[in-house]
Amino acid sequence: MSSRGPGVLALAVCAALVSVPVRGAVRVVRAGEDLQQVLNSAQPGDEIRLQAGATFSGNFKLPVKSGTTFITLRSDLPDDQVPGATTRVTPASAAKFARIESGNSMAALRTAAGAHHWRLMLLTFQPNHLGIGDIIELGDGSRAQSDLSLVPHDFVLDRVYVHGSPEYGQKRCISLNASAVTIRNSYVSDCKGAGGDTQAIGGWNAPGQIVIENNYLEAAGEVVLFGGADPSIPNLVTEHVTLRYNRLTRPMSWRNPIISAPTGVRAAAASGGSLPAGTYAYRVVARRPVGQGTTGHSLASAEAAVTISGGAVTVTWSQVSGATEYKVFGRTRGSQSRYWTVTGTSFTDTGGTGTSGTPPSSATTWTVKNLFELKNARDVRVEYNLFENNWKSAQVGYAIVLTPRNQDGGCPWCVVADVVIQHNVVRNSGAGVNILGYDYPNTSRQTRNIQIRDNLLYGLSKSLGGNGWAFLVGEGPRDVVIDRNTVDFDGTSLVYMYGGTSSAPRPIAGFQFTNNATRHNSYGIAASFTSYGTAALNLYCPDGIVRGNWISGASASRYPSGNRFDTPFETAFVSTSIGDYRLVTGSPLLKAATDGGPVGANVAALRQIASTVIAGTMPISSTTGPPPAPKNLRIISSGR
Repeated sequence: MSSRGPGVLALAVCAALVSVPVRGAVRVVRAGEDLQQVLNSAQPGDEIRLQAGATFSGNFKLPVKSGTTFITLRSDLPDDQVPGATTRVTPASAAKFARIESGNSMAALRTAAGAHHWRLMLLTFQPNHLGIGDIIELGDGSRAQSDLSLVPHDFVLDRVYVHGSPEYGQKRCISLNASAVTIRNSYVSDCKGAGGDTQAIGGWNAPGQIVIENNYLEAAGEVVLFGGADPSIPNLVTEHVTLRYNRLTRPMSWRNPIISAPTGVRAAAASGGSLPAGTYAYRVVARRPVGQGTTGHSLASAEAAVTISGGAVTVTWSQVSGATEYKVFGRTRGSQSRYWTVTGTSFTDTGGTGTSGTPPSSATTWTVKNLFELKNARDVRVEYNLFENNWKSAQVGYAIVLTPRNQDGGCPWCVVADVVIQHNVVRNSGAGVNILGYDYPNTSRQTRNIQIRDNLLYGLSKSLGGNGWAFLVGEGPRDVVIDRNTVDFDGTSLVYMYGGTSSAPRPIAGFQFTNNATRHNSYGIAASFTSYGTAALNLYCPDGIVRGNWISGASASRYPSGNRFDTPFETAFVSTSIGDYRLVTGSPLLKAATDGGPVGANVAALRQIASTVIAGTMPISSTTGPPPAPKNLRIISSGR
């Protein structure tokens, strides 16, 4: 026996065993095989590889497993044939991925209560039937998830392509009601609907610890939303959220009608029928399902008229792509008051009664709200993102919305607090940032500690239907800091404050507006019940600090000292026409901030950030979250 004794020897053996990494197994799953059975039997450290290019249809569930080692579910592709670990996937680079689809209105992939440590990589998730429901459900937003012990946790979605239908959209692409979740390097698109909310990523029953980085995120309602529905877990506030290096956007074409108006409409006399002699006029409207049980319609066509000596009128038109039916409105010129529904591209009016109704005054469009919204969240960091393409539709046009909402009256603890928004570009939006202090009529907690620093906001324009304002701040948030931003907008107000009454305004305590470079336009810093400038600040922000700014075009007599008001605005920058808001060399504004530095954002850095975000390759030093998939795997089943 060793002189070290049995105890020491046992310790040495244990240490040797501990030092050997646990080797997982690889299971290759081919089309037609039982994926759910493989998920059920997987062990921590395993890697499940789905046949490249194959489609797996079903409503799959990630079960609960022991331990803290990730199980990986991915396409069976060599690493040299897929995007790298810091490169965003695209529809083109995902062409060979295995595909997972629901085939019905339920989620294609969901989690069991308490499931944890699953990694999803290099997969495509396809739309649900008619865009109904959620494609991926991480956690449960219903009353079933009413305790923290039931919350799924520790999930990684890395280089996945999740998309709704171009024709029908998708209610929600990723439902996020879990904790310790990382979504990175992914492409989420066509999350849209008509007449209801839609999100690329949305959650309301998520404890937090969420990282969303280096993704292309596209949705109509809110691209990313936390809060909205009251959480089922008492006192839950989603917290510790990081959103960075993402492109939050939507196509400008979504502003157009979903369905084109019929063209080539003609009316001609026809034999038979009981119409008396006279002139008859018709307009045609195309219709089709647009997802989630909704039928959309086009604008009415141009009017087609014909004079007959009696009998019938045949109306014809060109087929509209995707249309499943048409409504033909007639008969009075300029005032059609009845219609008939047909499935073809012609209709003969023989004098029947029809259905009472007039042509629609507008066409069905995708329901657009904002790009990023917090309704119940705390400790949120939003940085290095590109926010673009937002317009007035179902909301008034603000790109970023920070508004606590006790939506159904069951969440008086709901709050938006400790939010840092920095180093972002916001462009092409009907308005900028909306900050609300308290919800109403249902009670919420007070919005507080909002820091908006070093951002470039430009192209905030009334042409997109909004008011073109940069900041809306009301109903008494506190400690709102707007510092070192560059802002270009065409609305009347730079900051508009409101809340309370003229005799008892609701104060915005701790307000700071410092070192910003911006236009003034008509009213600059304005408010309800009073004039703009110092009067507005005295009414709502008696302890406010407004210093070190360049508010181009303002009257110095209207504002506190310590600010500049030089004009013109455009000549201070390299080229506003192409979005280059770097201060020109030699400008006095380069030393006008409170610390002797330049006013406004670090635009040179922000332009590079925007380029990086568009390219979709994230700086390696920025990567956070769980480590990449392990490589020490032993293959127990392979179809290669």
